Amino acid sequence: MKFMTSFILCLALLSACSTSTQIVKPSGMLSVRPELETDEVLSAGDAADDPAIWISPNDPSQSLIFATDKRAGLFSFDLQGRVVQRILAGRLNNVDLRTLNEGPFSALVAASNRSTDSISLFLVDQAGQATWMKVDEIATGLDDPYGLCMHDDGTNLQVFVNDSDGRYQQWLLDVSLSASRENVSIGSTLVREWTVADQPEGCAVDDAEKTLYLGIESSGVYSVSADPSVPVVLDTVLPVDGDRVVADVEGMDLYRTDQQTFLIVSSQGNHSFAVVDVEPPYRYIGSFTVDPDIERGVDGAEETDGLAVANGWLTSQFSEGLLVVQDGYNTEPTRRQNFKYVSIKDVTEGLGLK
Repeated sequence: MKFMTSFILCLALLSACSTSTQIVKPSGMLSVRPELETDEVLSAGDAADDPAIWISPNDPSQSLIFATDKRAGLFSFDLQGRVVQRILAGRLNNVDLRTLNEGPFSALVAASNRSTDSISLFLVDQAGQATWMKVDEIATGLDDPYGLCMHDDGTNLQVFVNDSDGRYQQWLLDVSLSASRENVSIGSTLVREWTVADQPEGCAVDDAEKTLYLGIESSGVYSVSADPSVPVVLDTVLPVDGDRVVADVEGMDLYRTDQQTFLIVSSQGNHSFAVVDVEPPYRYIGSFTVDPDIERGVDGAEETDGLAVANGWLTSQFSEGLLVVQDGYNTEPTRRQNFKYVSIKDVTEGLGLK
């Protein structure tokens, strides 16, 4: 019995050591540190996944982060990282949102739901409270809904969703709002489908340019027209090269300055984040890591799945915007996964983004 106990203890220690040895970040990159971290998600194991930033239309300091626990549902966190709301909607993976600002509604949130093989929709009121629109669930017919992002084409909202087998779908939404949620209806029409060569993951849409950026985990980031009437032609934006980007390619989001738009991409294989100018020929700007802040008692971010970025003043702590990244190893001490908040100013100044 003593031998068995010792054997199990050794296995546990080896497992802990094995986990720690995976966290080998590249040297020579810009290092930024999180300002704070969120509460843990509800589920143990690999659970936290993807965030989206909701900007309060009334007071930016009251903005929220909507994020998925892929074993439980949708969470919202305030700008201090505290849980505000939990909606147990199933195994939600990726999440995105677009503003509405019509009557009592401020935004529509969409998330890929692996419990029901659907797209789940949530209406957000002016105070940031979300309501799951169960009757408007979009049945995708996919076996494993995975990555997801939204698009506002100026007339309609759209949702892109993919399957881990490489299939991609584009859905057009018909949002009919009223003063009460009971009279709201959200119709959906599948307007385009295609297949990529390997497993896709995160995506982001430049609404102004009507361009979809999609990640294929093993090969890199590509752009394609978001116009459903245009044939699907993938243009390479940022390849997996084993140096700047190491598979898997995961979450991504767009950051806009007055002059340029940049794409921030999670390079999961080396625990870093690559930044590229989205104007062809897609100039690589540089990469950064999110490292521990010992004084604040906040660990860094490794093996990041999803991320989101917002530009503009939110609080004095995030005076130029906010970057939210999922943390695959929530350590010091080891706890359930969560999300880290980074001042985007540290990234823009460090990489010279203007």
